[in-house]
Amino acid sequence: MSTTCNLSKFEGADFSDPQLYRSTVGALHYLGFTRPDIAFADHRVSKFIHQPKDPHWQAVKRILRYLKHTVDYCLHFTSLSDHSLHAYIDADWVADKDDRHSIRAYCIFHGSNLISWSCK
Repeated sequence: MSTTCNLSKFEGADFSDPQLYRSTVGALHYLGFTRPDIAFADHRVSKFIHQPKDPHWQAVKRILRYLKHTVDYCLHFTSLSDHSLHAYIDADWVADKDDRHSIRAYCIFHGSNLISWSCK
């Protein structure tokens, strides 16, 4: 999902099957533990779990298509002689046009191995 994708709780028609939306987003959330590459997109669509709209469902389908074409992607852990820790953080202050909250994310690497991440 593009970071410039602006989903809003005010735009679009109500999605016809909210239970399907909730179930699919819940599965994406569970999958996010092993696929940190979808963390940002999962966070974005999770915000609309209570009242999904058609554009939100389109975004979920886009995530599913991405997963279909990247099924071989996974986290790799290798043995290291380098025991350095590197942390990266990014924040987008007041970017959400619905609630004006900031979006922040971080990832921590042990050598070249991703060991922790979060997107809020």
